[in-house]
Amino acid sequence: MTQLYRSFKKYHKWLGVFLAIFFVFFALSGIVLNHRGFFSSVDVGRGWLPADYHYSNWNNASIRGSVQIENDSILVYGNIGVWLTNRNYSEFIDFNKGFEKGIDNRKISDLHKTQTNQLFASTLFGLFKFSENKWQKVQLPVKEERMVAITERGDSLIVMSRSHILYSLGKENYSEFNVLPLKTPIGAENSVSLFKTIWVIHSGEILGSIGKIIVDFGGVALILLSVTGLIYFFAPKLLRKIQLSLKLRRNIKRTNRWSFKWHLKVGIIAALLLFIVSITGIFLRPPLLIPIANKVVKPIKGSYLDNPNYWHDRLRDIIYDSRINAFVISTSEGFFSVNENFEIPPQRFSIQPPVSVMGINAFDIDENGNYIVGSFSGLYSWNLSNRFLSDYITGLPIVATSGLQSPFGSMPIAGQISFSDGSKEFFDYNIGAIGFSKTHRLPQMPNEIIEKSGISLWNLALEFHTWRIAKFLIGDFYILIVPIAGLLCIVIIFTGSVMWFIRQRRKKYNLITEVDSDNEIKIGNVG
Repeated sequence: MTQLYRSFKKYHKWLGVFLAIFFVFFALSGIVLNHRGFFSSVDVGRGWLPADYHYSNWNNASIRGSVQIENDSILVYGNIGVWLTNRNYSEFIDFNKGFEKGIDNRKISDLHKTQTNQLFASTLFGLFKFSENKWQKVQLPVKEERMVAITERGDSLIVMSRSHILYSLGKENYSEFNVLPLKTPIGAENSVSLFKTIWVIHSGEILGSIGKIIVDFGGVALILLSVTGLIYFFAPKLLRKIQLSLKLRRNIKRTNRWSFKWHLKVGIIAALLLFIVSITGIFLRPPLLIPIANKVVKPIKGSYLDNPNYWHDRLRDIIYDSRINAFVISTSEGFFSVNENFEIPPQRFSIQPPVSVMGINAFDIDENGNYIVGSFSGLYSWNLSNRFLSDYITGLPIVATSGLQSPFGSMPIAGQISFSDGSKEFFDYNIGAIGFSKTHRLPQMPNEIIEKSGISLWNLALEFHTWRIAKFLIGDFYILIVPIAGLLCIVIIFTGSVMWFIRQRRKKYNLITEVDSDNEIKIGNVG
């Protein structure tokens, strides 16, 4: 037992010391990710971050779309909020009055001007209407806040959240909204992706808000374990190598004993929770993500995923097509059509444009009646009548493929805008405006927009939690940080738990276990 203890101690100690800083960042970022609304008012200047995070040429999803509101007035919207500009895009005026402080509160997924010149915006935290010269939140009959799309049919305004479709009648006001039931597709089973299941287990959301709090406590425990572990490691070395006063030496020893005591207690209490979080975390990133990416499972009974609404968290975008008198809906399950009164179950199209798992970013109908579909998987033209799918840039036909696909294509489309002459400009997430339009050229981003458009603390936390923040140093190898750190964390949890049980066994058989100033175990019989 003693030899096993010493062997495990070596692995536990050195792995813990080496990975402590990673664990602290994992824990802190995870807590922020679990509470986006709470931290939504906090931004960080992009100038403090690596160059990839800086705005240049309208990159980083700064613009998602545009809406012409008058002859020489256009609103552009996206991760920068809403800005008023002219037909040449040469001047910009802040149009975000009414939104709460923080860039997360003015991230716009869709902006719509109704036939009666009313403006509505779908955001992460609700539906907003521009009234009395500012944006005002619209009360909706659902608890869900994240709105993704807005469209119009006749005298009805249709608003889509990630789980519901809502409508309001009466062109004059559009103030009262009701839920419009969307039927389950014929033959569809209420299953969820294995990836989504592991995701909500990892965050604790599987148990709702209580589950998130439990995982938050696990994050606090991981921080405490990392800090006490570092104290336990460095305190003896500090005592040996530095000449200190007697009082300070006593304080260091007292702190070391306190750290050791609570490292043991917190470690064994949080061990199972940290193991679950670690094992689920390593399956959310490649390479272990690959074997589970296309798997589906039944929702866990009684959990957050066990929802009677088939479309729960599956809806992404919607367009009304007057040519076919139907709505075309983009979902995480593909594209569907549903009649204008939503009376029949949605029907899945046999031909499906590729869409990244990270979501659809451009969805429009061009002057020829073809659908424009853009996401991080690329940009495509889709003709419903002849079921023809082609690359929008090259015009070459697209052959449907099966199996696991990369979420990133050769051109990760983040948005599009239209000019007054009907020409379009598209935005690559990395390089910004592509220069697709032959008649117009966007100017560089004004400093005012850059200065007012930092990165939200939530998004920064995501960069640290996935360790994309390290890409500028190690390139695509950053993707291995999470699975490697997760696997080593499991080793640390296992060795620490075994060591704890060995200590308990020694106490049971009346052995004395002490820690001297060098953190070495002393064992002896009681006499």
